[in-house]
Amino acid sequence: MSTHVFSILCRNEPGVMMRISRVFTRRQVNMDSITVGIEPSGDARIIVLFKSDERMANFLRRILERLTQVIEVDPLRSETSIVREIALLKTKSLKGEEKEETLYRIEEIGGRILEVKEDAIIAEIHGDHERIENVVQDLGSDVLEEVVRSGQVYISKKFE
Repeated sequence: MSTHVFSILCRNEPGVMMRISRVFTRRQVNMDSITVGIEPSGDARIIVLFKSDERMANFLRRILERLTQVIEVDPLRSETSIVREIALLKTKSLKGEEKEETLYRIEEIGGRILEVKEDAIIAEIHGDHERIENVVQDLGSDVLEEVVRSGQVYISKKFE
């Protein structure tokens, strides 16, 4: 099994997300990440990451293309796309040197400090999935109280 990414352009109507997710759940395929954005045309672009074999991915694509609200389904590859993820990090209560060290570590990796209150820090980091994962693992549960992630967003490098 490998990770697959679909960029699904569809009408921005109530129930479309449910219909798309139902295609996956009926085949017992878990969606690892799903993000939605509105295109300038007013249509919605849904990015879905999931794990399956090639045969199942092709089958899911054909089913999605038959939904009346779906305009097109493009499989994306990380080699031909730009991939980003955003994470917001909230630290536990930190004191003195530990707080200063955490601030330094976040800034050193290119993170942005959003707020410092009393003993806690809220920061933002962005990059590819592996970078975010490494930062979260590096800071660890001793420092981090909460981590909120956007999920991976992809955009094709192909120009029309």
